[in-house]
Amino acid sequence: MLMDASEAPHQYAIRGGKAGKARLDLLARVMLPTTTQLLDCVGLIRGMNCMDVGCGGGHVALLMGSKVGPEGRVIGTDTDGEILALARQDAEAANVTNVKFQQLDACACLWHDEFDIVYARFLLSHLNEPENCLAAMAEACLPGGSIVIEDTDFSGSFCYPTYAAYDRYTDLYQELVKRRGGDPNIGAKLPGMLRQAGIQRVELNVIQPAHIHGEGKLMAPVTMSQIADSLTAEELATEDEVQQILTELTHAAADSETVIGLPRIFQVWGKRAV
Repeated sequence: MLMDASEAPHQYAIRGGKAGKARLDLLARVMLPTTTQLLDCVGLIRGMNCMDVGCGGGHVALLMGSKVGPEGRVIGTDTDGEILALARQDAEAANVTNVKFQQLDACACLWHDEFDIVYARFLLSHLNEPENCLAAMAEACLPGGSIVIEDTDFSGSFCYPTYAAYDRYTDLYQELVKRRGGDPNIGAKLPGMLRQAGIQRVELNVIQPAHIHGEGKLMAPVTMSQIADSLTAEELATEDEVQQILTELTHAAADSETVIGLPRIFQVWGKRAV
């Protein structure tokens, strides 16, 4: 879920490194049920070779590794060396030997016709030229293999009852990602983008995790805290406004009467032509 290395590190909207890893840990726990269902749906099985592009903290790469077993292998790539070091620590702590991490541009084409499944989650929405990343993913995939994407329609985020701070947070996030060259609402565009990349038999599913209790409700305040520096750097919000929004988002998350949803998430997949 990190950026194309052709962009300067500060261009990524969300803080990376150790602080970013804590957010990604939370996001991975929230997304685990639906991402697991997606990987099962696309046919991930024992013995496969897989790639997780923009792997961030390595959560999906490790999930894939648990499914492909010792007969298979997984490569996770990202440009954030600090977060990859933390992912390697997680792999070592879990005694995982079939997952490797490599610091690499999301658009780099080091592999050709090699992987059964090539996957990316919350990556393309942050790239200036997501089409180049898709082309590299297709090139790395075996003919007949699967390209699998999960990404956002951030405009579909919701909170009920309405909180002005939540609406302001979602507006700020979208404007920030656009300022940094991304598209926070790329989700509905993905089927067409896959087809344009020559990917066939494209399928679509839309999910939206929502919570009335538990840590899933913390995604909004945690994400807000991790974009705070970028918001002030871009002069989209003052430090005082950021802190006020954080306070109100934390209050909303603690309110048992409040329902908070993640963005609408598009799961899109297809096959590389044989």
